[in-house]
Amino acid sequence: MINHRFTMLIKIQQDREEKLQAHFVKAQQFYQQAQMKYQGLANYRTEYIQQSQQQGSAGLQSRQYNQFVSFIGKLDQAIQQQGRAVQQAKAAAEQRKQSWLAMQKKRKALELLVQRNDAAELQKQLQQEQRNADEYASQQFMRRLAAERLQ
Repeated sequence: MINHRFTMLIKIQQDREEKLQAHFVKAQQFYQQAQMKYQGLANYRTEYIQQSQQQGSAGLQSRQYNQFVSFIGKLDQAIQQQGRAVQQAKAAAEQRKQSWLAMQKKRKALELLVQRNDAAELQKQLQQEQRNADEYASQQFMRRLAAERLQ
């Protein structure tokens, strides 16, 4: 009966663990997507600067230069914002990973408890069987002694 309760509890823990693992996987995917977006923005900024430098070698008007500087500033802001999003996504993924691992640890502890309980029950059964066998052997010995005395 106790093992049945533990088995039910382990099943519940496994379900929770699977949900936490799924949350971790989603958070990890979101983190990777955020990293890719960050890298894409950084690459675009680099390419834009290179293209602008090539166009600028022929000469830039002040209006074009101001637009270039303004756009680079906006790209820098977007990159910084995306960098913060990456850090938040990384922190969320790590937190979900820790929750999942903690639940996994609880489940394993319960399983170990059940194994130990099963082993203790088995040991009790073996001891009881040994006592029964000893009692039976003792009774057989006493019967033989009694039978020999009667003869």
